[in-house]
Order: sequence, then structure tokens, then C-alpha cells
Amino acid sequence: GSTVEEDTGALLGARSGLPGEFPAAPTPAEHAAAREVLAAQAGAGAPLRPPPLNTTIGVVATTAALSRVEAQRLAMTAHDGLARSIRPVHTLFDGDTLFGVATGEHPLPDGPDLPAVLGRARMLAAVQAGGADVVARAVAHAVLAATPAPGLRSYAELYPSVQR
Repeated sequence: GSTVEEDTGALLGARSGLPGEFPAAPTPAEHAAAREVLAAQAGAGAPLRPPPLNTTIGVVATTAALSRVEAQRLAMTAHDGLARSIRPVHTLFDGDTLFGVATGEHPLPDGPDLPAVLGRARMLAAVQAGGADVVARAVAHAVLAATPAPGLRSYAELYPSVQR
């Protein structure tokens, strides 16, 4: 899939970023120039689509003490981060996979005014939501750090203003 907003050239995953974490979206002129380069590279009349058969593999880890099932659930919810930062994702042509890891260093705290089960569930939900956010951010950082492959252009080449 693509990691870039088609209309603006902005990184999809940057929406999940912290304030100031990612560069501003490219200017309309820079985006138009990038689209021209991609169109010329693809050939006259070819659609601007990423190549097929893409796979994203990763690990989302936490220091929280999670059970095996909770770590699996963390991996499942972290896939939302892929969906926020890559479009399309999870197609028939992808092998997108995330693994959840919990080191167990920190027990999930219970809320002071909540029954232990409800407090743990709320904290687990926060860990899972955070997993989706960090995966989206990690994809955006990977795109910014990528170097070009033979015959392809990197995001940084197409959008020089994103260099820091």
C-alpha cells in the first residue's frame, strides 16, 4: 500500500505523531512535482499505484505484565496502526503481521476507585491503543528514514522539504 496521502503528499502515519515529531506536509508545489516524477517513472498513462505484493512485519512491545492472550490482543489492536499509516493494508496480496511482546517489568495498575478487574481492563485498553499509535508513528519514521531501492524513489527524494 501507500504511506502517503494521495492529495497532499503528507505521511498518513504522521497524524498519530506527537507535536513536532514529524515535518510539515509538503507544499502543493512540491507534491505536484513529486507526482510528475512518479508519473514519468511509471510511464505515460500508467496509474500512480504502489507495486503489488507488499508485506509489513513488525513487533510491538511493552514493559507491561501481560498474559499471552493479552499480548496477542496487543498485536491485534496494533494492526490499527498499520491501517492508519498504510492504504490499502491487509489485502489478499499482503502478509502483514505484527507480533506482540510483553516483558512483564511493570504490572498494570488498578484504578483506586474501581474493582481490580475493571481497572486492569481500562489500563489494558490504554496499552492496546498506545500500540496502534506507536505502530503508525513507526511506519512514518521508517518512510522518512528509507533509502531508495533500484528504480524507485524514496519519500525524502520526492519531498526534500521533509529532511531535517
